[in-house]
Amino acid sequence: MLTLLCSPKPFRDDAEPNQLNAMRSWRAMDRGVEILVFGNSPGVASAAAEVGATHIPQIECSPSGAPSFNFMAEYAAEHGRFELQIYVNADILVDGNLVSAMKCVAARFPRFLLVGERLDLAEGVLIDVREPGWPSRLGILAKEGRATLHGPTGVDYFGYRRGAWLGLPPVFMGRAMCDQALLHFGFRNRIPVIDGTMAVLAVHQFHGYQHVQGGGREVFQGEDLEAMSVAHGLRRSLPTIADADWSLMADGVSVDRRRHGRRLRQIELMIRYHWGMPHLALAVRALQHLGGKRSLLDRDHSTAAVLLGWRHEGSSAGGLLSTR
Repeated sequence: MLTLLCSPKPFRDDAEPNQLNAMRSWRAMDRGVEILVFGNSPGVASAAAEVGATHIPQIECSPSGAPSFNFMAEYAAEHGRFELQIYVNADILVDGNLVSAMKCVAARFPRFLLVGERLDLAEGVLIDVREPGWPSRLGILAKEGRATLHGPTGVDYFGYRRGAWLGLPPVFMGRAMCDQALLHFGFRNRIPVIDGTMAVLAVHQFHGYQHVQGGGREVFQGEDLEAMSVAHGLRRSLPTIADADWSLMADGVSVDRRRHGRRLRQIELMIRYHWGMPHLALAVRALQHLGGKRSLLDRDHSTAAVLLGWRHEGSSAGGLLSTR
């Protein structure tokens, strides 16, 4: 089975219904899933109790209050019940596809990092996961333009085996750069990175940044971002989900990676992570800039295609892992 980790924001304003909704969706996946809830912000303990989660009040944080991923991963490695573990942002809705995907990837790889894109709900869109068949609403919302695929730059879940993060420099969740830092660690340590976008339902509920002192400016430009940039050596050409080594497909269709922009990106990543020559890799990156932004973040996925994959509930257990 699965150990799930999270670090909720204080349960107030839009975070209260969003996070409780998300935690209910995690519990609905399977009663056997272990949920570890870190932190002692207002409302965390009662929410953990409602879904039968284990509450760990203590947690290390950055000076600005961002929770330490390292602390949570180390705690789960020592105390978690299950070998398969996953960190999920506390406002993300999931369903049983997540458990199936983790089992499928674990059966294939002794080490792995499972990530994927999310669907963003527009402001004012509310979904109650206690309603039967709630995922069926996503297609309607997408047609109305109120649910859109986020793109490969944001990661809201990280699945792995216990002990995968030994030697990880500091990572603080809920801040810009945390996603890229974890991806970078995976690529640098030759951990197979799996793109689960087509197989794992992940829905992000709209929220603001009033929970952070300094608001969005602190999240996207603050001291935590700078600290992670220095610690991980990340300044340019940040890794994204589009750089994943493999794809987990729910419909058995391989991903075409033969386009010019992706070929150059693959060469850049090979030079950077396999040859250990980051400065030469940047020269290849410069060639990609000549093709514009689309060549840098080109994707095969559309919102409609991803929703079709998600409707194959549990199919990822028998899905196709296709190399990039």
